[in-house]
Amino acid sequence: MQHIIAQAGPVPLPDRVVAALARRFFVPESTVFHFSAKKRVIGQTSVTLSTQSPFRFDGSTEVTPGVLHVAFLLNGRMGIRIGGGPVRTLRPISGYTVPGWDDMTLESTEMTRGLAIQVPQSRLAERGVRVRSDHQPIDDSGSLSLPLRLFALSIVDTAWSPSGVGTLMVERTIEDLVVGLLLESDGYAMDSEDLRTGLRVRARTQIDAQHRDPDLTPATLAAHLGVSLRHLQRAFEGSGITVAHEIARARAESAAVLLTMPHSTGLTIADVAARAGYSSTFELRAGFKARYAMLPSEFRSDRLVPTGERNSAPRDA
Repeated sequence: MQHIIAQAGPVPLPDRVVAALARRFFVPESTVFHFSAKKRVIGQTSVTLSTQSPFRFDGSTEVTPGVLHVAFLLNGRMGIRIGGGPVRTLRPISGYTVPGWDDMTLESTEMTRGLAIQVPQSRLAERGVRVRSDHQPIDDSGSLSLPLRLFALSIVDTAWSPSGVGTLMVERTIEDLVVGLLLESDGYAMDSEDLRTGLRVRARTQIDAQHRDPDLTPATLAAHLGVSLRHLQRAFEGSGITVAHEIARARAESAAVLLTMPHSTGLTIADVAARAGYSSTFELRAGFKARYAMLPSEFRSDRLVPTGERNSAPRDA
């Protein structure tokens, strides 16, 4: 390793980060390694766009456990080898799912540019995606590959200044696109043995579409899907969630969107409850606090305070 110049936007990375890079990256003699990255965190998901000059990377990096990385090589070519396996050549616009950057070798002889989308594996499992423990290529011909890349690139654009409701909607959209992409790719799509998972996916789709109806219950949902209530409940066994939990989640998320709309102060708590599918304000408060650990009024107050004032205000203001 000769030299490293690493930047994230206009601000240099901390020395400890540069030192960590130096221990794992190797660059050609008498050259300077250039690395730049832009990262946007949206709720529990994030998107990173990076550019790097020729390098070789050996070893592993410290990554957040339980996160699936959906990575795309946008420009250049790169060789990748997992463990003692064969070397694969990544070309534009090839994609890969990476559950962890362990025991890996990456090498490129030209400038490369990559896009990485990080999504909690627990959220994918809840949506019916079989999260694999190995690294897998993504079918470039998938119908959702291009929309996902374009949407992710627009998120890291510094010109985008997200609002509260914008952040919630973008996080949901990123998750939907990743789920759809993986389900249409080999190795992640459900097979005939995953009927219970398939029923969970169908149930969640209906919940997302119908949760604003206060009459939606596990029983009415089962009837709509054409199965018995017990059959529907069994489909959720072992997943860590229940049908009622999914309905409550969808209503709480809808309420959160309504509370963070720019002109939401014109809506009363009763208005929000009715529009999100709750039968009463009491039910809204209980369901919302279970999801976000605060009351709807507190959530609204926190989101509507301008960022500068929020950072300078006392915690109990």
